[in-house]
Amino acid sequence: MRSPIGRNELRQISAQLSQRDRNILWFIRRHQYANTIQIRRQFFFGHASIPAAARACARVLNRLYGQRILTRLERRVGGVKHGSSSYVWCIDVVGDRLTRRPSDPRWRPHEPSIMFLDHTLAITEAHVQLQEATAAGHLQVTKVEVETEAWKQFVTPSGAKSILKPDLKITISGEGYDDHWYLEIDRGTESLPTLIRKCHAYEQYRRTGRAQSEYGVFPRVLWVLPDTRRVERLRAAINKDAELPNAMFTCITNDSLISTLRNPP
Repeated sequence: MRSPIGRNELRQISAQLSQRDRNILWFIRRHQYANTIQIRRQFFFGHASIPAAARACARVLNRLYGQRILTRLERRVGGVKHGSSSYVWCIDVVGDRLTRRPSDPRWRPHEPSIMFLDHTLAITEAHVQLQEATAAGHLQVTKVEVETEAWKQFVTPSGAKSILKPDLKITISGEGYDDHWYLEIDRGTESLPTLIRKCHAYEQYRRTGRAQSEYGVFPRVLWVLPDTRRVERLRAAINKDAELPNAMFTCITNDSLISTLRNPP
């Protein structure tokens, strides 16, 4: 059993962390889980080649693992044959103590369900793609709010308390304007009625006027779906529902995320 980390040792570890170390830690704190390749693409993009970036990333992650800042899940992405690139990372006891606010519960690493992990990694992937598009000059993403950072409590027209729970809230800036989007990352595991209920939650929140007061407009809702058949089914269900404003929702497949945000329909 590994010995607990005392305050002096915690201060020493914190003092030795680079800014990139801290950025990796906070990125994983925000998303809960990220795989090795996502971390490499997010934080090791300035190297001469992908293999060089992968080696640098592995060295940093192994060091953070040894310091109990990060840990790895038993389950791997793509299987054992993919080696260290298949690891899924989350914060460990030291990383939790370095990032936990007084109101935060203590983080206890555990093996999540396959469905939860798949959805969480898909959200992380969307964030990484947004960073890559910004770095390449295709977009200017100026703000990304991850899950709970973007959640909003509100009261429905019937007086019931509710919470709007987008997977991501993003702001894209241009000359003299900001585009605001809520992103819903669907993995094909929920029923169509469940997705429509989520659409109604957005419409209920729109009617409160809170988002319009905050952003000047109501953000568009971008559904990112796994295949064209699901896109067509959700789009048809939204169009059929007389209580939903069709123009508020856009349905696309995973591979169309950046192109859609660059040239909105």
